[in-house]
Order: sequence, then C-alpha cells, then structure tokens
Amino acid sequence: MSKVAAAKSKQNPKLMVRELQGGRISFYLDYYDGRTETPKLDENGNRMYYPEGSPMAGKPMFNVKHIRRKENLNLYCSAKPKTPAEKAQAAEVWRIAEEARNEAEKKILIGMGHTVSHKNDNLMTVFESYYMGYGKKDKRNIKLALNRFKTYLRLHWPELATKKTPSEIQSINDEWQKAHKGVYGRHDINENEYYRYHLKPSQLNKSMVEGFVTYLNENSTGSGAVSAYKRFKKVVAYAVENGYLVSNPCLKVVCKQDNILTKDILTTEEMSQLLSTHYEGENPEIRRAFIFCLYTGIRFCDVKDLRYSNMDYKENVLTFQQSKTSGHSSASWVKMPIREDLLQIVGTPEGSGKSKDDLIFTLPSHTMCLKALRHWTKRAGIDKHITWHCARHSFATNILTGGANVAVVAKLLGHANLKTVEVYVKALDTEKKKAVYSLPQITY
Repeated sequence: MSKVAAAKSKQNPKLMVRELQGGRISFYLDYYDGRTETPKLDENGNRMYYPEGSPMAGKPMFNVKHIRRKENLNLYCSAKPKTPAEKAQAAEVWRIAEEARNEAEKKILIGMGHTVSHKNDNLMTVFESYYMGYGKKDKRNIKLALNRFKTYLRLHWPELATKKTPSEIQSINDEWQKAHKGVYGRHDINENEYYRYHLKPSQLNKSMVEGFVTYLNENSTGSGAVSAYKRFKKVVAYAVENGYLVSNPCLKVVCKQDNILTKDILTTEEMSQLLSTHYEGENPEIRRAFIFCLYTGIRFCDVKDLRYSNMDYKENVLTFQQSKTSGHSSASWVKMPIREDLLQIVGTPEGSGKSKDDLIFTLPSHTMCLKALRHWTKRAGIDKHITWHCARHSFATNILTGGANVAVVAKLLGHANLKTVEVYVKALDTEKKKAVYSLPQITY
C-alpha cells in the first residue's frame, strides 16, 4: 500500500491518496502543524551549545520535532478509471476531495486570527501562507519578493499598512534577541516586521502591479527586479489557483531585465590578489568553494551541493544538474572540464577520507559564507562589493576577455540561449569604450 501526493507541496494541508487493493484509492489530508524545539541537554542535564569552529558556534542546540497529522476523508474511487461511468465518478470524487482540502486550509488561516472568506480576504495572509508552505530551494527569494512588495505598499499605498502595537513590536524584538543573542549583537529586523498589511482581492489590480514593477525597476540593479517580480507572480498565481483572485492581474505586465552588467567583478589581477591573501581564523572550506566558483562560474546553490560523485577523475570533468534551472531540461545539466590545479582544490574522496557520495565542500549558511567572503576581500585590499554571484559574473567576463566564444560561455554557464550571455558582452564593450577614451586628448 503506497502513498501518493495528490497536491502541490506548498499547500497545507496536502491532499494525499493511498493506493488500496483492487485498484482503488482513498483520499486523506496531511497537515503540517509546525515544529517544537526543546533544549538539548548533556548527560548532566546542562544546556548544550555548538562548539567553536562550527558555523553555529556559541548558539544553543535544540531537539526538533516536526508535527504532522492525518485526516481520512472517507472518499474512494478507481485508481485507473476506464469506463465513462468510472471516469465521471472519479472526477466527482477528486472535486469533492479538493474542495475539502481548500476548506481545511481556510479553517487553518481563520484559526490564526485571519479573515479568509472570499467576500473579505486579506491577500497578504494568503501570500504568507504560500511562503510558509513553500518547499523549493528559492524559498528565501520568495520571502525577499514579498518584503519588497510590502515596502512598495507601505510607500505607495500607506492606507494598506498600519504599524503594530508597542506590545507587538516589543514581542518581535524579544523573539529576535532570543534567537540571535550573542551572535550579531545588533537588531537586523526587517522594517516590514513592524507593520501589518491588509490587501483585499479587489485592490490587487493591473494598475497596482504595474506600479510595483516600476518600483522594482527604479530600486533594483541587474536582474534584481526581474527576479523579484518572477517570484511575486508565483505567489499571485497561487492565489488565483485557490480561488482568492478571480483573474490574474500580472498577465500582460512585463518586467524587463536591465541588460547592463551592474555587479562588481574580480579582474584576473584581483583574483591573484585574493588567492595570495590569508588571514587568521579563515574558513578553508569557504575559501576552496569560492575559488572553485571563480574558475567554473558555478552558483552558490550548486557548489554547496556538489559531491565527489559529480567528478569524473579519469576525464577531469565535472557534471551536475543546476538547481536554478532543473525544470528546463535543455539548460539543466552542465558538463565542464576541470583544470589540474583546480582539481587539487577539489581533491579526491580517498584523499579526504570521505566516500564518493559525500559533499566536496562542507559550507555553513549563505549568510556566514557571505560575511567570510567580504572579510576576505577587505583583507585583500579589494574595494568592491563582492558577493558569491560575482564569482559567476567574473568567470564569464574574464574568459570572454580571454577570447572565448559566446556560445562556449553559454554552455559553460548552463544557459539555454545566447541572449543571457549578451549582458557580459555589453559590459566588455562598455569597458573597451572607457579604455579608448582614457587616452590623452589630442591637440592637433
């Protein structure tokens, strides 16, 4: 007897089906009720903390338990209906099961103190529900997109944003201090946390979406606006699919990418400068991983998941599936030759005391890696805003400068078409123009 998910993983509860004997299936709801954390204690009953050298050093350790429950719907139908009567009956059962799931989700939101009737919905509650149940790797980007939309509402639709009460704000501060005490020593709370937003379905129209796109374009660089709008559209599509919006206001509203490379890159000279810089307390895993990104153009989300099994040591070739484009078969897989000197940084599972299924780089969180990178570049005397994604831009720009073909660069970066690489070509043209005009003025 097997269990099959009948609904998207972002929903709570999920609609599930269980295969029964005789070719039938039964329906049930799978609820996720959050998690509980209890302090981890040693054998003497004392609180345990992450040790020095760990990415979580100094923070308390917890035992985490995820809470799930199931609810049988007592609905049954044929798993593979054949006759017209069986197909009609199965379609009706599926419709009833999906309605039951939607009603269960509404009850959860109402229980959280939100109004979710279709006459007076708060779309911001629906959006937050989507984020909480989102299970893909770009969840952080979904949160960033929602925060940017909240900022837009607060600036351009102030009547939809009200400041929380002093007690609510104090509670936010207390929770933050509890989670971060002794780690950063400062308040890094997003300003949107101090506001509550109430957006009715009738208010989210094409005009508001166009205003949001304008706001993104005026307050973003590179692909930032496009990335945020792409995630925002996913949130809106969820609201449409679940009946909170009658139509999609994002249709025919386009956010175009700025085709000028605005992120800082490291020149080959600066790369050498960085490689020759060491400092006390540096994390060797972060150092190895960033160098690897500089010489391959791999994204952070991919390098952190690379395993020794991705390496072909006979051919010196790396093969992996990109996380960002895993849904597009033409651009999903990347096959890249690895130089001998870079191969020494990768090492072998045998030389590292690991198996082929182990990670090549053992990295802490993205935030910790970014902080270490900025400390490293500062020590190297590089006065640029360097992020992990700058390694990808640096790789593309430097090999194009070295004479690489645009089609080759596109393949190495895992892009399905050449248009995406044009941003690097235009950046090179701009630099060429600057170089020519840097020569002394002619007086003849």
